[in-house]
Amino acid sequence: MKGTMKTVLAAVLATGVMSVAHAQQNVTIGAASVGGTYYVWASGLASALSKEGFNANVEVTGGPLHNMQLVNVGQLELGLATAAPAYEGFHGLEWSEGQKLDNVRAILPMFPSYFTWWSVRGSGIETFADLAGKTVAMGPRGGTPDTYGRKVYDHSGVQPSRLINAGFSDIVNQLRDGQVQVALTTAGLPHPAVAETESTHGIHLITLPPDISASFIEKYPYFSTGVVPAGTYEAVKEDQPTLTVWNFVVGNKDMPDDVVYNIVKAAFDNHATLMETHRASADVSFENIDKLTIPLHPGALRYYREQGVEIPERLVP
Repeated sequence: MKGTMKTVLAAVLATGVMSVAHAQQNVTIGAASVGGTYYVWASGLASALSKEGFNANVEVTGGPLHNMQLVNVGQLELGLATAAPAYEGFHGLEWSEGQKLDNVRAILPMFPSYFTWWSVRGSGIETFADLAGKTVAMGPRGGTPDTYGRKVYDHSGVQPSRLINAGFSDIVNQLRDGQVQVALTTAGLPHPAVAETESTHGIHLITLPPDISASFIEKYPYFSTGVVPAGTYEAVKEDQPTLTVWNFVVGNKDMPDDVVYNIVKAAFDNHATLMETHRASADVSFENIDKLTIPLHPGALRYYREQGVEIPERLVP
C-alpha cells in the first residue's frame, strides 16, 4: 500500500500541481457535502487564498476521513479534518485499520465541532434519551457524525432503530417530510442545515449530557467538551453543554515549504474574509495551535515560529 501511495504522489508531483510558484499555485481544498459547515468554511479559505494569488477551489468529498486519505496520496493539496480521525488515521488506529496515513501534516487550526442533534419542533424528540428507537440521519457515510456518532450510541447505550446516510441539504428535506425523525451534525456553529430547518419548521436542539461526554472522553481523549451558547439558534434559550472535537486544515508532507508558508500567511492576513464567510473562524488563532493532534508541516511551523508561537514538541515534524 505504501508503494502505491508513493506512486500516486509521484504522479501528482509530476504534473506540477505541487511545484509551481506561489502566484500560480493551484490549491484544491477537500471539504465535505454541500450544505454543511465544512463546505461553507472551505469557500472562505478559498477566497482568502485567491486574494493572495492562489488559484483555489473547493471540492465536495466524503468529509474528514476521505480528506485524510486523499491528502495522504497527494490527490488533494489541502483537506479539512477533525482531530479524532486525523489522529487515528496518522497513527493507523480505529477506522484506518492499521494503515498509517503518515504523509499528512497539520497546517491551520479551524474551530471546534459541536455534537448536536436536531428534530422538527413538535416531534416529541427533545432529549438525547429520546433518540432510542428513532430513525436518525448521520450525514454522509464516513463523515465525522457518521463515524463518531455511532461510537457515542454504542458507548451510551442509547440506540436509534435506524441510521441513514445523506448529505445535509437532503437531510433538511427528509426532516421536513418526516422521512427521518432526527439528525446529527458535528460542526462549527451555527450549522447551515440546522438554521435552514429552523427557518421553516422550528427545531429542538439536542446535546449530549455532560456525564456521557465525560465518560466518552476518558476513552477517547482527543475529544473535549464545549457549550452551544444561548442564541446560537432561536431554539437555544440557554447554554447547552455537549461533546466537541477540533477541526484543522491538513496537507501532504511533500508540498513545498514556501507554498504552505504562504497558505498559512494568507489565511491569517485575510482573517476578516474567513469571518465574513463563517463566524466559527474566530477560533482560527495562534492560541489554538495546541489543539492540533498530528505534526505540523515544516512550512507552517516556520510561519508560526516567526510569529513567536510556542509550539508543543509533539507537533514538531
